[in-house]
Amino acid sequence: MNIRVALPLPRLEPLTYRSTSDTIQRGCRVLVPLGTRVLTGMVVDTDVPDVPNMRDISEVLDDQPSCTEHVLLLTRRIAEYYLCSWGEALQAAMPSGFRATSIVRVVMLMIPTEEQLATIAARAPRRAELLRVISSHHGELTVSYLQRKLKSTTVADQLDALQRDGWVDVQQDTTSAPTARTQKAVSVHPDLLSNEAALRAAFDTLDARAPKQSLALGHVYLEQQRSGVAVPVQHCTSTLSISSSAISSLIERGYLVASTVAYRRVDEHAIGSLSERDERDVQLTDEQEMCVSAILRAIDDAAFKAMVLHGVTGSGKTVVYQRAIAHVLERGQRALLLVPEIALTPQLADRFRTVFGDKVAVLHSRLAPGERVTLWKRIQNGEVPIVIGARSAVFAPLDNIGLIIVDEEHEPSYKQDDPAPRYNGRDAALLRGQLTRCTVVLGSATPSLESLAMVVSGRANLCTLSHRADHAVLPTVHVVDMRLERKAQRVDGAMSYKALDAIADRVQRGEGTLVFLNRRGYAASMQCEDCGDVPMCTNCDVALTYHKHAAQLKCHYCGYAEPSRTACYVCGSVDLVESGSGTQQIEELVRTSVEQRIGRTPRVDRLDADRTSRKGEHRAILERFQRGEIDVLIGTQMIAKGLDIARVSLVIVVNADQLLHRPDFRATERTVQMLTQLAGRAGRSASSHGEMYIQTSSPDHPAIEAAVLGERSPEALRAWEQTEMSLRRDTSYPPYSRFVRLEVGSLDESRASEHAKILAALIPPSSPIHVRLDPTTPPIARIRNMYRNVIIIKNDKAADPAGTELRSVLRGALDVYYREYASSHVHVTVDIDAHGTF
Repeated sequence: MNIRVALPLPRLEPLTYRSTSDTIQRGCRVLVPLGTRVLTGMVVDTDVPDVPNMRDISEVLDDQPSCTEHVLLLTRRIAEYYLCSWGEALQAAMPSGFRATSIVRVVMLMIPTEEQLATIAARAPRRAELLRVISSHHGELTVSYLQRKLKSTTVADQLDALQRDGWVDVQQDTTSAPTARTQKAVSVHPDLLSNEAALRAAFDTLDARAPKQSLALGHVYLEQQRSGVAVPVQHCTSTLSISSSAISSLIERGYLVASTVAYRRVDEHAIGSLSERDERDVQLTDEQEMCVSAILRAIDDAAFKAMVLHGVTGSGKTVVYQRAIAHVLERGQRALLLVPEIALTPQLADRFRTVFGDKVAVLHSRLAPGERVTLWKRIQNGEVPIVIGARSAVFAPLDNIGLIIVDEEHEPSYKQDDPAPRYNGRDAALLRGQLTRCTVVLGSATPSLESLAMVVSGRANLCTLSHRADHAVLPTVHVVDMRLERKAQRVDGAMSYKALDAIADRVQRGEGTLVFLNRRGYAASMQCEDCGDVPMCTNCDVALTYHKHAAQLKCHYCGYAEPSRTACYVCGSVDLVESGSGTQQIEELVRTSVEQRIGRTPRVDRLDADRTSRKGEHRAILERFQRGEIDVLIGTQMIAKGLDIARVSLVIVVNADQLLHRPDFRATERTVQMLTQLAGRAGRSASSHGEMYIQTSSPDHPAIEAAVLGERSPEALRAWEQTEMSLRRDTSYPPYSRFVRLEVGSLDESRASEHAKILAALIPPSSPIHVRLDPTTPPIARIRNMYRNVIIIKNDKAADPAGTELRSVLRGALDVYYREYASSHVHVTVDIDAHGTF
């Protein structure tokens, strides 16, 4: 049988292979040869005609499809829209644990002399350089290492030549993908379950002779009655604090039956929960009742419908989600809840587990590959009806979906930047809702302008929650003009006295404080006071960030790090100063300044990527903060989203200008969204009034004013939205245009510029459906040694609603470029619906 296989390579249509199996199905993974490599691909069609030079597959990896028909269709549509290959879209959809990988290693066969290297260099200098690198190492080398060493995007042609000439041997290994983990489980013997008298007799015997075995049998019986499935042995031993020998004895007696089941991870929520109450008994407000009723009607219609749930912070959107999902489960259907990133997952997952128990599965990037495979299989087998996860969970193998919810739908982290497909999780959710004919709810306290435009055009219905639940009131927002505070010398480093006094007051009262600064590390950079030199990244055109705790200077773009400097490398001066503040510096400053005010050291901690690098650390910090063991929590955007902790009564924004003055057409919108979300973390309980201090040098900026009035004055927020929408319409920016960014990158600066001009020339500068801007160099011209040039295209949505005509133009231009001008030293990326200019 011939099959078509989609491979995760750019600009590659599915290829036809020959299979000896007649039972292989669409959605199964296979290993196939491609050139000298062996790759994991997905079967997307069967029983196809022969083609010339067709090759045999190497191996079938699945007995049953790993990818459902709905996901196959979804990824096909995503590939078409975002101009990537179907294989790339499928790779994004499948967990990394499903991929077997091909590793190419290089082994030296002969050591060249200097004369031989010189002879080779005379006709092929790059080949000689490659041979010199290989000969200077002992043992095997990987191709990826050689590419990094030579700063080249490919060395394949040179390696082929060296292998033909007998200098090296190129070997290929295939690493197998992790399989689903299993574990030993037990269940009560069917004869005991069907005979109540025999079961009682068994308990009487064990009570008298082996009480621990009696305890274990009772536990397995109750768990089996509750869940209907076998109980893992590990769960029994850890819960009852008994040894596995007690279970073994029960099996020998014939009371229990052993089996092997899929591994079920011991969830962190079993140790401690971030949910503060069981929300099943919460009395809905009138507004919540109206929103729930509208969503339930849409669900019962069993047709695609988009709904925007606009609820102020603390208005109870999560409870609305829970009631809607409960209705879906009653209908025998399943539900998908997307969150923008892993930072939102712990508390939200705990709140849903409190209501729905083991019916919830949580997909996120910090699961080990084997755990992800196991969880994926459980979802595919229908064992869990509710899936919560970040962006990629939109591809979860759920069938019979009745509801998709996109929480905090405005968040930019729903957009994948790299690799292809550069899709938006919110838009993918809407597409999946269309394909499966189900309701999609887009929830946010600060809906994106794209979602508001959907409501205005009638493509989505609006549900509104304008008041906080539980009689809580919105926080009071104070704007601190840092220009005046600096002149009056009422600042300590990056913090005003007003903010520090407010923090000290909350510490005295035992209430929680959040301090927001979206820059990790200690200082943005270091600078020599004598010559002005600033340590820069060797791979990127950015200053290195100073991390005091690690005593390192780090690049947050490529990961490069070096020891912190005690003297200037240029002039030798020891007068080095830190410039700009990071979360580490604010942590140190808050601790010392508050201690001076109250006479004791406050309990301060951080929540950022550096602090939460270890597994489980994020949850542990939140639990300590919730219990009152942390007074002040300082963090990046991790603390801005979704936290619902009643003891938080104060939020400090250290530098609002950092958000506001970015070179991005969305900077104003994102500033309003971020500040509104941060304000919503404070005073979520009726027993405490919340406050927020915004430190800024632009207090009169419309975005700051909109955030201050914000939820207290819906009219002011609507006025800002209308002004921003008018500005976007006049300048042809989203939501009125489709914003496309083509990026041309190369290790050679002049080559990147040259190819950007070539590609731009292949695209007309304007037409009734689009405007193409000339290539430009972004503010950070080089990242990971790649020099970048950007071409911006604005696609008029009124003239080309689905973007079909523009994609046709782009495909034509790219086809010509790759056929006539492409170079292995130049990399082109296409970003449809790009979220930012650069």
